[in-house]
Amino acid sequence: MIAKGCGGVIINHEKEVLLIKRKNNSTFNNLWSNPGSLIEPEETEERAVIRELEEEIGVTVKIIRKLGDYQHFENTILKGIFGGYLVEIVEGIPTIKEPNKIADLQYFPLASLPENLAPFTKYYLDNLEV
Repeated sequence: MIAKGCGGVIINHEKEVLLIKRKNNSTFNNLWSNPGSLIEPEETEERAVIRELEEEIGVTVKIIRKLGDYQHFENTILKGIFGGYLVEIVEGIPTIKEPNKIADLQYFPLASLPENLAPFTKYYLDNLEV
């Protein structure tokens, strides 16, 4: 079965991207990424993005635009498709709300991203025009 997920990319006024460091995950463990996760049954991708950012980092966001669909392969087998969205915080301050899944939360300059960046986040940022 192919996993279907999504996430939100937050860029602040200083051209820094908000990233979380994942822990206790079966895939993408110990990598920095944008917040997000799997889409629930009967949930739209856009609604899942809004829900996940509220659950993971405690912020309410609005969607600006879609950045693309990342296709995750393992040994040439498609395992997941993850939609990425540029979002803007409309309420709240980013805080770790799921400490069992998130080890850290930081803003990084777009010109100085961590080496252990999740491939889907790199894909979204490559499609970003700021």
